[in-house]
Amino acid sequence: MKLPPLHALVCFEHAARRLSMKAAAEALHVSPAAVSQQVAKLEEAVGTPLFERQPRRLQLTEAGRRYLDAIQPALRQIAQATQALQSDASSDVVHLSCTTGFAIQWLLPRLPRFQARAPQVEVRINTTHRLVDLQAEGFDFAVRHGPGPHPGMKAEKLLDDPLVPVCSPRLLGSAGPASIDRDLPRMTLLHDEHRGDWTLWLNAVGASHVDALRGPVFVDCNGVVQAAVAGLGIALVRPTLVRQELADGRLVMPFDASVGVPFGYHLVQGGRSGLRQGPARFKRWLMAEAQAAREAAAA
Repeated sequence: MKLPPLHALVCFEHAARRLSMKAAAEALHVSPAAVSQQVAKLEEAVGTPLFERQPRRLQLTEAGRRYLDAIQPALRQIAQATQALQSDASSDVVHLSCTTGFAIQWLLPRLPRFQARAPQVEVRINTTHRLVDLQAEGFDFAVRHGPGPHPGMKAEKLLDDPLVPVCSPRLLGSAGPASIDRDLPRMTLLHDEHRGDWTLWLNAVGASHVDALRGPVFVDCNGVVQAAVAGLGIALVRPTLVRQELADGRLVMPFDASVGVPFGYHLVQGGRSGLRQGPARFKRWLMAEAQAAREAAAA
């Protein structure tokens, strides 16, 4: 039985699913040239072109479409078998994907409580803004931000508290309580990648005189929070993500106005049933922490 190289098959499957050598390379953490080389090696092995290469466009040939349909179940089966073996050897290891902001602002301050409770469970956190493939990349869970649902996955709500403006107390003058009409127009608005948040908040409080799009944009909420703490502007965040900064006075909520939004943070896991002992214990702890955070925010 003559089989093509497995790495070439994996590169082809990623490129065919995304119709992009560049996107496949990013997912595989290699260069686009390396993906193209592996695909060419596979085409040579099977004796037929698998892609139609056009300027700025990549399309599967008919043979490529048939081949993709045929190999995907086999690759999934290999991934599942490998994961099962790894699960037997590492039942106390948890693999979690989340953004840097969520990890730093919410998860890491709480994680010592889990480690004290379950010291034998190792939590491995991969921080990325990329939408990972849980099954193919070996993750037990991912924390995703958005409205949901997440097709093909089991998703449970973690955080959905409303957005509130926060800033350093150094930004506020001594002219009594802060005023949206008087103080907000002179403040720099700080944005994360969800740049539409300020538009939602300003429309909800009737502050149409403020330009919702002005101000710098950070890649995640951690950069926004640090900039707010440094007194560089005013940020729009969920209170659960800045609980410590509010408690110790590094941040304050200058305006008594919060706005609910139709999206939140969800814990997602693959559609398969059953979890290993370590991930199951971690999930129970994480959901309990999230519920406590929601109740504290509501109070």
